[in-house]
Amino acid sequence: MLSFVVRRLAVAIPTLLILVILSFVLMYAAPGGPFNSERPLPPEVLANIEAKYGLDQPFWKQIVNYVWGVVSSFDFGPSFQFKDRSVNDIIAQGFPVTLTYGFWSFVVAVIVGVSLGIAAAIRQNSWLDYMAVGISIGAQVLPNFVMAPILLLTFTLWLGWLPGGGWNDGQWQYLIMPVIALSTSYMASIARITRSSMLEVLNTNFIRTAKAKGLPMRRVIWRHAMKPTILPVLSYLGPAFVGMITGSVVIDVFFSTGGIGQFFVNSAFNRDYSVIMGITILVGTLTILFNLVVDILYAWIDPKIRY
Repeated sequence: MLSFVVRRLAVAIPTLLILVILSFVLMYAAPGGPFNSERPLPPEVLANIEAKYGLDQPFWKQIVNYVWGVVSSFDFGPSFQFKDRSVNDIIAQGFPVTLTYGFWSFVVAVIVGVSLGIAAAIRQNSWLDYMAVGISIGAQVLPNFVMAPILLLTFTLWLGWLPGGGWNDGQWQYLIMPVIALSTSYMASIARITRSSMLEVLNTNFIRTAKAKGLPMRRVIWRHAMKPTILPVLSYLGPAFVGMITGSVVIDVFFSTGGIGQFFVNSAFNRDYSVIMGITILVGTLTILFNLVVDILYAWIDPKIRY
């Protein structure tokens, strides 16, 4: 198992380094710049600003300095638009917010999705199956940019039960609508994958043998069917977890939570290269990390994968 983890790490580290370099190259290949505006700056002023941020150096030297800063001290540099603030400060402010509502969205999506999928597979072609499939289809066709305004209209404007925006240190009243809006589409996908996987496993020979031995259905499900059922679900949970804990631009815009999604949008409009780079690298790092975790869980559940 240790050698398996070492091999995966040996692939993950150069992948992350390539991501940093490619993100830097693509960002600076885009037309325009962080200090371009409708009213151009005088050439002397622009030259001084570029010298301050190191933009006057050769392109290869900028890449080397940036990569070395990220690798050696995890420093993403200063923001070009937010004065006296570094990219690390911006991420430290916004990421805990997105991590909070993203984590709870993941918990809700997994618990509800897996439960619906298992219930639908066990009671195939029953009213429970039809209800679970109907809920999944309904949630799938209501993405977060549709669900968010519906929740605001219903629970804030019409019923007045929940606040329409803000964060307020993550109190539960401010978490409910962002969590629902972010988790519904993921929950639907998890339910569909779980149902399909469970139906396939329940029709295998070793499950028929367990039933023929007279084992209780609950024991057959939890002891024999769950491990092979959960493997396809795990492959989806890795990127889904990253997608939820890094937040959503829609969630930050509609509910004014103050997460990194809003900073990402603002930095794209303002050509704040360092902020865009920092958030992109953060998302890429988390994606590689949780794909590594999924690979390890795969190998732990199914020892054949190690070889």
